[in-house]
Amino acid sequence: MSGTVPVEETTSVLVVGGGLTGLSAAVFLRRHGVPVTLVERHRGVLVHPRARTVNPRTQELFRQAGLADDVRARRNTGTGDLMIRAETLAGPERSRMGESPGEDPTAFSPCSWVPVDQDRLEELLRERAADLGARLRFGTLVESFEQDADGVRATVRDLDDGAERVLTADYMIAADGADSPVRRRLGIAKPGPGVLGETVTLAFEADLSRHVRGRSIAVCHVDRPVPGTVIVPHDGADRWVFSVPLARVDEAEAADMIRKAVGDPELEPRLVPQLRDGTRLLRYTISAGVAERFRDGRVFLAGDAAHTMPPVGALGSGTGIQDAHNLAWKLAAVLDGQAGAGLLDTYEAERRPVAEFTMRQALLLMRDRTGRNVLGTDEPAAPYYGVVFGYRYPDGAGAVDPEAFPPEELTGQVGTRAPHLWIGHGGETVSTLDLYRDRPVLLAGPAGEAWCAGARIAADRLGVRLDVHAFGADLHDPGGVWDRGHRMPANGALLVRPDGFVAWRSPDHPVDAADAVSAAVANLLHIGL
Repeated sequence: MSGTVPVEETTSVLVVGGGLTGLSAAVFLRRHGVPVTLVERHRGVLVHPRARTVNPRTQELFRQAGLADDVRARRNTGTGDLMIRAETLAGPERSRMGESPGEDPTAFSPCSWVPVDQDRLEELLRERAADLGARLRFGTLVESFEQDADGVRATVRDLDDGAERVLTADYMIAADGADSPVRRRLGIAKPGPGVLGETVTLAFEADLSRHVRGRSIAVCHVDRPVPGTVIVPHDGADRWVFSVPLARVDEAEAADMIRKAVGDPELEPRLVPQLRDGTRLLRYTISAGVAERFRDGRVFLAGDAAHTMPPVGALGSGTGIQDAHNLAWKLAAVLDGQAGAGLLDTYEAERRPVAEFTMRQALLLMRDRTGRNVLGTDEPAAPYYGVVFGYRYPDGAGAVDPEAFPPEELTGQVGTRAPHLWIGHGGETVSTLDLYRDRPVLLAGPAGEAWCAGARIAADRLGVRLDVHAFGADLHDPGGVWDRGHRMPANGALLVRPDGFVAWRSPDHPVDAADAVSAAVANLLHIGL
């Protein structure tokens, strides 16, 4: 295509990477009305399952995006709930435990675990992003990019016809994976334990019913052919995913390794393609690290480009999707003139400490599940739901220890995810989390009329969009959950961000509620009074 003048396109946000994080970012941004172009070097989403489940906190984000029912509709069949350790699948168990934490998340969340493979989830996100109007360019490589005070300019090349385009965007999100070419070009290091090992994965079909023996298996960790080998059911009784911690394996070796892992020398497994081009064996590097910076000018890192961790507990995928969710509303507010550019500085300040803590917890979980102690510590892992629900965004600081906020103790503390409470609204029973969607929300108690009036004055004064809800007014509260859920008098109020985190609270209204709300909203959105 030498000599051809590249086509030029403009967009508000350029997303590099079409995996879970990138596609989630495209969906979240389009829900806020932000023009998005996504480029991904692969020609389509992978058909290998990779991540196997969506945890309740991630499902809350999909609920906000209107995707929760669709995610559940694509849930896996034949997936159990036991995590087993043994020498072989057919052999005696050394230990067993439930794959998800024993506590019922519905006590503090409207959502529960959903066993769904990553390939199915990516297909859903791709469909939804396209339906919402995102421009998706798969089979497209970022050749180069540059940025200045006004935006980002990237040259991309179509891998099928070689055509080049120049994409100009206000901002760019790099969600281009653990080896992130964008991060490398920016010169951002990703310190941490580093490479933990190489893994070869494959999918195979075989009747293992006599070895399963009726057990409801979600994951089986075995020592054959080598310790660290994993067998998991996939999409029905006779399809399985096999992972072995080796750098290289050929197909003939793979079949023999499956026989050893199962403990059946007569087994005849049939390898099935994992990529659309027929590739059966995939190689992955497992690593742990957190980027030194999550932002360089108008470029933001998200997902594996910003942090990597062992694939346990859906922590890696969930943390990346939460990155996208945190960043999307902030970019939307700044681009729409609803917030000052300083709001974008909070992305790194909030998400990087969470990534560091979550990576450490993933390493501790890996130790507990596999016996491999990378950190060399007997420190107990934090309660799982404290890790995914209980972190806090303090002003000007990082995340505090999630153990300080078990999810059942989330009562609207500033910087935490707002509590989930069932209430009546618009003739339906909804979660309070359903109130937090596209703009900040002033949530007032049953005696909060002054707050509601002050909030409307504050919104007009600042020229911003602000939703106002009050218990006892538009919110029906027959069970008295305001006081129990928020630990606040009836004349108190909360200011909640579009991502569902509490930005401010007051136990009672001051002399001038409009001034108080104006100050809180201006502080949240980094705008002047």
